[in-house]
Amino acid sequence: MIKNIVFDLGNVLLDFDPERYLEALGYQGKVKEQLKSEIFKTDEWLMLDRGTISQEEAVEIWQQRNPDLRGEIADVMTDWEKILTLKKESLEILESLAAKNYNLYILSNFHEKAFTYVSNKYNFFDYFDGKVISADIGMIKPDPEIYEHLLNKFNLEAGTTLFIDDSQKNIAAAINKGIRVIHFKDAASLKEELKLYLKE
Repeated sequence: MIKNIVFDLGNVLLDFDPERYLEALGYQGKVKEQLKSEIFKTDEWLMLDRGTISQEEAVEIWQQRNPDLRGEIADVMTDWEKILTLKKESLEILESLAAKNYNLYILSNFHEKAFTYVSNKYNFFDYFDGKVISADIGMIKPDPEIYEHLLNKFNLEAGTTLFIDDSQKNIAAAINKGIRVIHFKDAASLKEELKLYLKE
């Protein structure tokens, strides 16, 4: 029987779409692809998730590596947190689970600055009983240690805990710890899969 439900944030409760963001800033073609690759797909991006580097340090490294894109990199990173917009259908599901008195938690890879932004902007965090944010603890999914940290911190049993994430790697790592899982695709399929789990 499921007692605890753990949510990822990015692309589960919050949209995270670098491509759309870059297009909204006016970047197209080769420059857009360069920026996407040289910012969002770098080791430094993961280091920001892990909390081992500051955003200022990351920007400096990216600019040194791409001197022809110095201005563009600064532009992209100035307010990139605004990319993180609410997935309203997912919020409705969260609200329905909160009304049924499940224990609700967050387990998410997130930069410190970005988490401060979203936690100040959105009040859905009030539904949660606790959170594990990667930058706070120096671990990221799918590291096995972060799942152990979650279970130990909140004294959760893996078998009664359900984890919802959009990443197959993160899901696989949770399964290895005995945690039940749903691979998030969209809110409609999440609603259907929750019915199967929660009628146990």
